[in-house]
Amino acid sequence: MFRFKAGQKILEIGGVNIGGQLGELPTVLVGNIFYQGMPEITNHKNGEFDVVVVSKWLNICKELSDKTGVPHFFDVMASFPKAMNKYIRFIAERTSAALLIDGATPETRIEGLKAVKEHGLQKRAVFNAISPQTTREELAAIRDSGVPSAILMAQNESDYSAYGRVSILRGFEKQKGLLDVAKEVGVDKILVDTIVFDIPSIAYAVEAIRLVKEEFGLPAGCSPANATYDWKLAQDRALRNGFGAYNASAHTIAQIGGANFLIYGPIKQVRNVIPSCAMTDAIIAYNATKQYRTKPLVESHPLYKIF
Repeated sequence: MFRFKAGQKILEIGGVNIGGQLGELPTVLVGNIFYQGMPEITNHKNGEFDVVVVSKWLNICKELSDKTGVPHFFDVMASFPKAMNKYIRFIAERTSAALLIDGATPETRIEGLKAVKEHGLQKRAVFNAISPQTTREELAAIRDSGVPSAILMAQNESDYSAYGRVSILRGFEKQKGLLDVAKEVGVDKILVDTIVFDIPSIAYAVEAIRLVKEEFGLPAGCSPANATYDWKLAQDRALRNGFGAYNASAHTIAQIGGANFLIYGPIKQVRNVIPSCAMTDAIIAYNATKQYRTKPLVESHPLYKIF
């Protein structure tokens, strides 16, 4: 385990602090909800779903978060604009957690930004995400919404290495840096997603997290679940039955590499991911306290909650 030489930024989003040195703050976990294929959704276009079952999962996320000290956000992955508005209102009324504004199309994400502004949720919202492919209309909607927080997608189509992913933040010839793009639309709370494509690419994503934090001091993370779910589908029954274990291990590897947030996929994995990440956070914090005299900044840290 290690300590970053660069000073680290800590952001406050929806009442939760995110960022900092290893051991200072617990890893923020983000669960996908209202995604394509979620069995509780009966009509994706109109945003119709089983309110009782989805509410149950919201409560499970809160209970595990409260017990362990691991903060939990929701990534709202609507497929259609009309549904997005319903989903945001539903979650905002039933939880105080921060919301990532995601979605299958630019139009859906724009509707999400409008809904956030309509309901006064800007301080709880994170746009997911600004990338080189983000449309002008989306960028204008971010500016108009007043949402101050966004994830920058460190996706460099010409260089998939860890260094290539970081270079997209600075920019280069004929490619404006994403940090400048974010500044132009009023985003001053920046998180960086270092991109996971497949299982081996988790190594590049974790290395890119280290590079981002050393150069910019920004909170960084990734989504190992992007790879683990695809790998699960390719395995025989024996390996598929071990999914909960190897999915959790992929996330804890990223934590040890310095990740401040992890998007762990469908919220139904929360029962596996929160406990495993809470234990890893506690181990990291204990080491930081003993080796670097870096103590947790919050009393609710897993180091204090689960031991």
